[in-house]
Amino acid sequence: MVKTLIICFLALCALASAAPPNVLFVFIDDIGWGDLSCYGRPTLDKSGNPITPNLDRIASEGIRFTQGYVAAPICSPSRTGVLTGMYPCQHGINSFIDSHAANLSRRMNDWLQPDAMTTARLFRDQGYTTGQFGKWHMGNGRDVNNAPVPGAYGFQKSLVAFEGNGDRLLYLNNDETKDGLSQANEDATVGTYEYVHWYEAAGRDIDSALAYITTAVQAGKPFYVHLPFNDTHSPYNVAPGHENDFDHITTNTNGKLFLGELHNLDAQIGRLVNAIDALGIGGNTLISIIGDNGAPNDALNSLLNRNGGLRGGKGGIWEGGIREPFMVRMPGTIPAGVVNTTTAVSTLDLMPTFCAFGNVPLPSAPLAGENMKDVFLGSTRARSKPLFWEFGTAGGITLEGPKLAVRVGNMKFMRDPDGGNRELYNLSIDKEEANNLVNAPAQAAAVATMEPMVMKWYQETVLGEVGETYVSHPGTPPALIIADSYNLPAGNSTGTGFAAGTGVNENLANRLTGTLAGTLKYLRTDTGKAGTAHSITANRLNIAAAVNTTAFQFSADGVNAYDFGPAIAGRRYEWRVTMDLDDPDQAKARMTLGIADVAKPAGGVGDHDLGVQLDLVPGNTISVFKRIDDASDSGTGDVNVSIATGLAAGQPVEVRVVMQDSTDYTGFNTGYEIFINGVSVNTGNLTFSNGSRFLIFDTSSNIGPVSYDNFALETLDAATDQIARVPVLGISEATPAAVGGLEKIRLFWTTQPGQTVEPVISNDLLTWTPFLDDENMPIHVATGFGTIRWLEVAIPEPYRGRGFIRLRTID
Repeated sequence: MVKTLIICFLALCALASAAPPNVLFVFIDDIGWGDLSCYGRPTLDKSGNPITPNLDRIASEGIRFTQGYVAAPICSPSRTGVLTGMYPCQHGINSFIDSHAANLSRRMNDWLQPDAMTTARLFRDQGYTTGQFGKWHMGNGRDVNNAPVPGAYGFQKSLVAFEGNGDRLLYLNNDETKDGLSQANEDATVGTYEYVHWYEAAGRDIDSALAYITTAVQAGKPFYVHLPFNDTHSPYNVAPGHENDFDHITTNTNGKLFLGELHNLDAQIGRLVNAIDALGIGGNTLISIIGDNGAPNDALNSLLNRNGGLRGGKGGIWEGGIREPFMVRMPGTIPAGVVNTTTAVSTLDLMPTFCAFGNVPLPSAPLAGENMKDVFLGSTRARSKPLFWEFGTAGGITLEGPKLAVRVGNMKFMRDPDGGNRELYNLSIDKEEANNLVNAPAQAAAVATMEPMVMKWYQETVLGEVGETYVSHPGTPPALIIADSYNLPAGNSTGTGFAAGTGVNENLANRLTGTLAGTLKYLRTDTGKAGTAHSITANRLNIAAAVNTTAFQFSADGVNAYDFGPAIAGRRYEWRVTMDLDDPDQAKARMTLGIADVAKPAGGVGDHDLGVQLDLVPGNTISVFKRIDDASDSGTGDVNVSIATGLAAGQPVEVRVVMQDSTDYTGFNTGYEIFINGVSVNTGNLTFSNGSRFLIFDTSSNIGPVSYDNFALETLDAATDQIARVPVLGISEATPAAVGGLEKIRLFWTTQPGQTVEPVISNDLLTWTPFLDDENMPIHVATGFGTIRWLEVAIPEPYRGRGFIRLRTID
């Protein structure tokens, strides 16, 4: 169904030109609020000097903030907040970017949208030369090797590490072995790589940045440069011979190496700033040095008080995870020797503040932060915008403490989306968050104001509940979705394997029933076991004796596993099958049918959201086990527990699972009941992390046959109407055409996961023309995760003088 939505007038305006000063942004990885000497660390080196003398000096030459914050308590979303000036959850990046399956399980995109508005692009388009040198971690790495390079976001030159694409430094351990994540990124699709030792990386990043800056200075061009380090993230490394530089402080190996790494990084940053001054541009360069998130709240934090006594640490939104060292320097412009203890500043403020310093016009977009130029120049005013945080609301993320927070003035209110973990702190007197005031009568008015504030932000910004609603898909009655009898006229298939029309896919037209009959076939998704081991035998789907594991699912196209989510997510349904385990080898005999929200769970059966598994156990009997991935269950660790025992080996077992599915992924809200041979044996609750639902048949290496029979998936209730939101459309930037009008524009709109839109243009509001891609096809933009989408489009020639744009949803 196509539905016409928002109309937006295409403004005809040119942007102002840019001007100096230079901007240099330095990001230190996993640095705690108490790690630097100027923030209270008492550690001295063996000569009696502070451990971070260069950072202390830089802080003394500008302003050091004691209430500096980041957008998120972990790497990727923190970086996203800096680059975009928006809450990272809007971009579908709510934790660190991992493998594709891990990202999907946490409702995350594999990379930041390349068309998103970024500070780098804004400065580049105003004549700055732009560079990124160091850790990227906004796309690429693990099993994702084709993410956009930093150049797609506005950086004209880049050198990244193992979590980025393009030219990159990969890391060697001190024993000369390759770091695992680095090795996984050797196949990145763009650029070349070079291996260096971990302890060399900061210096190499600085060398590259200084070479780029020097070239810019010689060319008389202003520069905008990001320099994010991998230090001081674990593993902690120092150059050979320096392992015991801090053995006078601790005998703990990690402690000594961390202090040595911090000391080395301090020296490298001192070299960077000295070089800037030597180029004669120190007084014309705004330098910001900030941490990306708190130090891990681990044994090392306990040993060295890395977070300065703040509660929690990395991966949580108590102060220890989000309050960071934050200093700015620009001699002659920013006053020296100032410690600002009153203004709460955030990395979300950097985009508008940098633009204000650089005379770069600020686009019309829903920025989260505010212009803090006056504060960087010495004002100690209070911030005018509240600060919000979320972490762990998307599911699949474990954290200690509440999942939502808002700071207004000196008060910080926290809670979970479901109303649990309510906390309130007065940070002006309790930055350690030790005294929860949420039930204090004197604070009732603050709670009454801040609680609905944070929930409104959660609903609009995190969930995307913005814009008018409409029915995208009418509800459907209960129905048999798909069933397979495995019955063939001769009882046996004429062939084996998964090819079309043969083996397990023989005579599907007469075997399959249900609303999806005629559209589905079987597909191997784990090809370890030979395809020839699979057939229809005696009117069952049979897996013959063969080594290695196998997994197979339904598929519509023969290439991708079929996602039943649109048909069953949020509904009451059941899946049922008869399984027969005839393998006599107790060490190997196992067969499973499970459901998962990813097509290929990284851990196999162990990562099913719910699996029912038959095992041959001592005594030559069959036990039935329940398998649940640790992230899907409220306990700790994967679930692998027996729920039925003493079943006769070699006899069919009827499995029926009834599920009350929930699309509220903030808690363990999906209920299930498991029946074995018609008897209820187990109930419980779990959570999915997204709207996908895949049914997976799985067996281990076996020496005797196993079989599946009488499979069915059936909904048991009437589906309610699916409600979608009308996107709210805007234009952030416009590029003038050489002969008048506009040549291209950057659109943004509110969205929700799963929504697809088609932008169209008109000059009379009557006839609408789709924007076309490079293959001359209409552009369709789909939202994976997140609540905002961006698209830069060229304006067709006939519309450059005057035009209107709207979005059509493709439901």
